[in-house]
Amino acid sequence: MQLVSSSVEMEYASLVHDHEFTYGLLREGTLMLRRSMIALTALVTLGVGCDSNRNPSGPADFPVQFQISNNLIAPVTVAIDGAPYVVLRPGASIPLTVSSAAQWLSWESANPMDAAGQQIFDDIGEVRIALGGINRTVDINNVIADQPYVTARIFNLTPAAVSIGVFDGLSVSCAAALPASSSTVTAFTQIGYYKLLATTELRAYRDAIGCTGAYSVWPSTQIRAFAAKSGLLLLTLDSPP
Repeated sequence: MQLVSSSVEMEYASLVHDHEFTYGLLREGTLMLRRSMIALTALVTLGVGCDSNRNPSGPADFPVQFQISNNLIAPVTVAIDGAPYVVLRPGASIPLTVSSAAQWLSWESANPMDAAGQQIFDDIGEVRIALGGINRTVDINNVIADQPYVTARIFNLTPAAVSIGVFDGLSVSCAAALPASSSTVTAFTQIGYYKLLATTELRAYRDAIGCTGAYSVWPSTQIRAFAAKSGLLLLTLDSPP
């Protein structure tokens, strides 16, 4: 009985040892698996962080292109978000490329010089256009917010110098001086753009500088015969005021 008991004890001890060994392997395997999962999670988190840094939230800027045309007879200064971008000469049409983050395009007359070196002023101020509302083209012309503007090139066929005024129904803006012509030279002048109202008329004053005294008139009905888009009128002074 003692030999049997001893044999059983040895077998039992062997089974216990095998069980502990197997348990130890399983435990070590579980620990290794946990460590691997932790390492994998850290790598995934790091990867997400890097991607987040490479791709910040919000849409990226992209180029927006459109065509812009100047139909006026005066050059215009074009700006993007208030920063001057290009000066567009009369009749020019060019492509523009701006950032999608830009919001406003604006333009205004560049106020060129006349033949006498005097700056030509007009009624057109800054015109602003939302870039989001532009559909491929910007067409600069003499009708702004349904208000037409006109300009005139006036030829003097007389030997008398005059001044040119624009009357709006209430007051006169002295727009230009028109020199006298001679037998060899026909003098002319160019005025800026002025609002065309029901009461607007152009006047040639006998006073060669100050738009005062007697005058000749181009009435509103004649002024309305302006060229489409440019708003240009070609007028002649046939007799002194």
